[in-house]
Amino acid sequence: MKLTFLTSAALVLSVIGFASTAAAQDADPTDYLAWDQAAPSLVEAQAYVYRGYKDGATAGEVLTPVTCAGAASPYACQVLFPAFVPGPHAIAVSAANSGGESLPSVPLKFIFVVVPQIPTSLRMVKQP
Repeated sequence: MKLTFLTSAALVLSVIGFASTAAAQDADPTDYLAWDQAAPSLVEAQAYVYRGYKDGATAGEVLTPVTCAGAASPYACQVLFPAFVPGPHAIAVSAANSGGESLPSVPLKFIFVVVPQIPTSLRMVKQP
């Protein structure tokens, strides 16, 4: 059976799409979102305003509180993972200062997982 170029390309793209979805990590509300941030100094990296772009949104939400650390650029920055409804998602991050805002990063794909709360008030109930 002969595969045309378009059929072959579609097959390759399907496999790539499946692989990127299959490689998505689990994230939960106790995890941190982390990235490397190039900046002239640690003080400047910490002073940037970071925005998270959820699921391809065109408007970002300010991420806070972001902490950055390191002896030299790029600095390791992190923030408590933003809230999402359970399921597959993506988030990109931008950095801004008085000079403007960077383009968003390449999106991180993940599956947001929320563990149920502990059951409480266990009791016996008699049926009438």
